[in-house]
Amino acid sequence: MRDDDAIRWARATSVAGWLFLLAYLGVVTGIVRRAAALNDASFEDGLWWQRVEIISFASLPQNLVVLVPAVAAGVVGTVIARSVIDQSVILLRQLVRVAAGTCYVVIVIGAFGILGVFFRNSDGVGDVSALLGRLGGILMAVGMIKLCLEAERTG
Repeated sequence: MRDDDAIRWARATSVAGWLFLLAYLGVVTGIVRRAAALNDASFEDGLWWQRVEIISFASLPQNLVVLVPAVAAGVVGTVIARSVIDQSVILLRQLVRVAAGTCYVVIVIGAFGILGVFFRNSDGVGDVSALLGRLGGILMAVGMIKLCLEAERTG
């Protein structure tokens, strides 16, 4: 691939990746605002565990999938433009780092959500579903971190 094509692709993947990352952060912001707006606990376990439950929705695979294109764009762009010197390459490396950092935060949020499952009153089917959903999100985040680390080493 020629350098001018690599720069063009690096710019395109950089912009697309940052937009997808912002989209996920918008999803997380909505979830956090919803949790912060709670005043009365509808859970028997109290208001704070209800907030933990809501915030841990950010680690569910159906919400985390919004972050996947950001990671893909960052990884592909970094690999394509690894030998090119351009501002977009710097932005791609920052995108890969921020996306990986976001995935680490998702792992912590998912772990708190799993912890919350064990502290609430038991609901057999709901607990298993909540546990598996958050575990699936954690596994997705670990996979995305692996891709980001490889892109960082390649770039």
